[in-house]
Amino acid sequence: MRESKNAQAPKYNAQHYKNVFCDGDLKALNQTEDEKSLLTLIESWLERTPGLKSTSGDEGFWDKYEKSVKRYLSDLAKQAEDPSNSEDIAKQLLAEYHKTSDAFQSILDPRQHEQHIRNGNRLLSHDATKGAMMIYFYRDMPRFSQPYQLLTFLMDIDSLFTKWRYNHVLLVQRMLGAKQGTGGSSGYMYLRSTVSDRYKVFLDLFNLSTWLIPREYIPS
Repeated sequence: MRESKNAQAPKYNAQHYKNVFCDGDLKALNQTEDEKSLLTLIESWLERTPGLKSTSGDEGFWDKYEKSVKRYLSDLAKQAEDPSNSEDIAKQLLAEYHKTSDAFQSILDPRQHEQHIRNGNRLLSHDATKGAMMIYFYRDMPRFSQPYQLLTFLMDIDSLFTKWRYNHVLLVQRMLGAKQGTGGSSGYMYLRSTVSDRYKVFLDLFNLSTWLIPREYIPS
């Protein structure tokens, strides 16, 4: 079960942030929190990506992708085990193979993916992540061109927020140093933490490149 929306919300003056709003504003705030978020809508949309699942006996994208990943990892293992490699090169290639294999396993195994969601490292469902990856792989096709642009714009939102926060962090450090901030926060130290991945709404989209495979392995 996923965490509630407010589980990780920072305190304001050592109390819940909602306590500082008047009744009218609080009503509007609660209404927005009861509505579906943009992330939830994007997740539902990605889960409906056409061609993702098998239909009428034809393999869907994900089945083909799993086979391509296995072939890619097999080729990496063969490179690492090549007897012509020096001992140092063999160790380096073998370490790279294991690291890459573990990374792909974390996305191929639905249970590992769900565990990452529970840990707060991922936000999108497994099916939504599959849809996003399919769009990334085939972004040059007319069918997926606009969806890819949409995903790019969503990452731009996070990027611009992060840049604004970072500039704010530098400003506060120059003006206040390590003094306590407003609202009872630790000031600079708290603001610096807001530049982390924890505050990215579309974090999963930034990490998609982790599971991209060379073009020659991409299924048709």
